[in-house]
Amino acid sequence: MFNKKIVITLTIFLTIIISFGVYVIDIAANGKSTTIVLPVLSTKLVKIDGMTCESCEQALAGAAKKMQGVKSITASATEGNAVVEYDLVKTDIDAVMKEIRKTGYRPISYEDYVHTAKKNVSKRTKESSTTMKCGAGKCGAMD
Repeated sequence: MFNKKIVITLTIFLTIIISFGVYVIDIAANGKSTTIVLPVLSTKLVKIDGMTCESCEQALAGAAKKMQGVKSITASATEGNAVVEYDLVKTDIDAVMKEIRKTGYRPISYEDYVHTAKKNVSKRTKESSTTMKCGAGKCGAMD
């Protein structure tokens, strides 16, 4: 009975050792290694001309999903810009600007984006004699 337990234990142990040894030899023979590349994210504030409404913002954000290496785009038609977060390993800002151009908007310039908390500032606005229709840039015209 005692010998039977030793034989079974040794058999299991040797099977594990041999399997591991074959695995190590296979890796050495193929010379393959696995490299894990972590994303290196960069955030830019891109000044964009042609956005006039919330639909424009959504169109640009939707296009971001199709852009290689772009994690997110948060656009603001009222500010005339977009915060673009992208992976430096997969793309660069010039490629992102080119993709934005393909959506029909005109990226003008970019700068490093540093997130700061907005202060509660009340802004006074005066009414304009011209009214802007939805999409006065890309998808419409002004009256």
